[in-house]
Amino acid sequence: MAFKTPLLEYKAWAYKNGNHPIELIQETVNLVKSANGEYIAPDGKILIKINYASLNPVDYKLYKAKPAFLSLINSKQGFGKDYSGQVVSIGKNTATKVKVGDLVQGIQAPMLDRGSCAEYLLLDPTKSPIATKATNIDLAHAASFPLVLGTAMQISKGLKITGEKILILGAGTSVGRYAVQLCRLKGAKEIVTTNSGKNEELIRELGATSQIDYRKNPNILQQVLESVKESGPFDHILDTVGGKELFPEIKTILKKGGAYHTTNPGSSTFAFLASTLKKKWAAWGFLGYDYSFGFLDYNGGWIDTARDLVQDGKVKIFIDSVYPFNDLHAAVEKLNSGRAQGKILLEVEKPTKEEELEETRQGTQL
Repeated sequence: MAFKTPLLEYKAWAYKNGNHPIELIQETVNLVKSANGEYIAPDGKILIKINYASLNPVDYKLYKAKPAFLSLINSKQGFGKDYSGQVVSIGKNTATKVKVGDLVQGIQAPMLDRGSCAEYLLLDPTKSPIATKATNIDLAHAASFPLVLGTAMQISKGLKITGEKILILGAGTSVGRYAVQLCRLKGAKEIVTTNSGKNEELIRELGATSQIDYRKNPNILQQVLESVKESGPFDHILDTVGGKELFPEIKTILKKGGAYHTTNPGSSTFAFLASTLKKKWAAWGFLGYDYSFGFLDYNGGWIDTARDLVQDGKVKIFIDSVYPFNDLHAAVEKLNSGRAQGKILLEVEKPTKEEELEETRQGTQL
C-alpha cells in the first residue's frame, strides 16, 4: 500500500485511565518520506492494517487497573493485544522476517501504547511478536490464539511432561484448553483437570484423562487429594485461574522437585508480593518444588512455534463470537460475563477479495 501523505489517520478504541470509558477516537501515525517520494512506516517499525482483534480478560484488567497518574504518560491508551491483518508498510532497518503484503497475526505488547482494537497498528517487532499467518486458517482464527496459546506454552515451558501426571486448574479457560492439548501432545501419562461439567466432553476430547467438576465439587482440595490416593501425587500443576485451595496440602499433592506454574499471581498488591516472595523461596530451594508465575515473554521466538502448531493441525482453536468494530462495549460485556466458550473477536474490517485470494494462495502451499 502506497501512502501519498505523511499523516495516516484512523479510528481506534482507547481510554484515559480506569476511571474513564473506553472510547472510539481518531488516531494518527506520522509516516516518513522514502527515496521514491512515497511515505512509509518509521524506521524499525511495521504498519499493519487490522482485520480482526481478539479480546482477552487481561485487556479489561489492564484498563481497570490503569491509575490516573499514568494518563500523564499516555492519555490515549489503546485497548486490545491480539490481532490479525496485513502488513502495509515496513520502515527502514526493521528487524523482521515478514514482508509488505504478508497476512500476519501477533500481539501488541507494550503496556502503555496503542492497542489492536484499531484500524491500523504501528509496532516494533523486537518488542511485539509477529508471524505470518498460519496457512490453514482464516484471518479471524489467526487473531484468536497468539496470547492464550503463547501463555499455555510458557507455563509448561521447561517441564518434563512425557509420562508424567499433570494437574491443570481451569481447563475450560482459553489458556487451559491449550494447556490440555500441549500436555497431550507432549505425551503426559495422566492429565487431571478442573472445569465445569458443561465442558466435560470437550475437555476429554482435548486430552484430559479425568476431570473434577468444580461446580458439583466445590471442595477442589478434597477431590485432588482423592486423585493422589488413587494414582499418586502430581509431577506438575499448571494453574490458569490463580487458585489458592491446594497450598495447605501442596507437599502431599505435588511431588518433591515438581512444579507449580500459574498465570495469575493474584490481583491485589498483597497477593502479588506474596507470590513474588514464594517464587524467590522456590528458587532458593526452601519450598521443595518450583513455583513460578509470569507474563508472556514478548521477546521470544515462540510465536513461530505457536503458528506452526496451528498450521500443522496439532491444536484446536475456539471462537465464541465476532462483533462489529463499533460494538466493542458489547464484546467487552460478553468477555466479562464468564459465558464465552472461546475467544471473542472484533471484526475491524472484512478481508478484501485480494486478501481472501492471498489466504487461498497461502493455503495451497500446505
